Amino acid sequence: MNRATSTSEVLEELAAHQPAQVMKYMRRWPGGALSLVHLQVLMALDHDGALPMRRLAETMDVSQASATGIVDRMEQRGLVERQRDDEDRRVVRVALTQLGRTTIAGFATERRERLAEILDELTDEELAAFAVGLRGMRRAREKVHGRLQAEHEAANPGVRYHDTPAAEQGDDAPSVTQPVTTEAAS
Repeated sequence: MNRATSTSEVLEELAAHQPAQVMKYMRRWPGGALSLVHLQVLMALDHDGALPMRRLAETMDVSQASATGIVDRMEQRGLVERQRDDEDRRVVRVALTQLGRTTIAGFATERRERLAEILDELTDEELAAFAVGLRGMRRAREKVHGRLQAEHEAANPGVRYHDTPAAEQGDDAPSVTQPVTTEAAS
């Protein structure tokens, strides 16, 4: 089998995943159905920690007014809470509540359980080959990310490409979607 055929077959297998299957847990959530928008907020806050409303809106690619409405509904359900910044009371941060963290953990747990069920159906040889393939995918993803970073930095002198979560950079650091000038990064 040639490389083009193999690539095509792998892409077909990867694309065969049914997103409707993912939605099952979201419909069964004890607090009522969870929308994809709510899931996006939960995942962003889980990854980046508490975010100012403005940065959350940027992350979601919606207006601040839309983000406020989304957060209102999520706050009513107990998934997130608003926190005032101690240094600047005008800044409102959105943070996960314990229920929000539990919900995200539930998604992760269910996902691992379903994947374990699927992997249990593989032969030992298929499982070993799959592990090798996944490690290869990770290496390829890292190479592509490195190339994209180099291309971005070459095309945008003085602007650093990064994907470090805002929570690791400090609260005043620009979000992933904002360029970081070399002067600001120093």
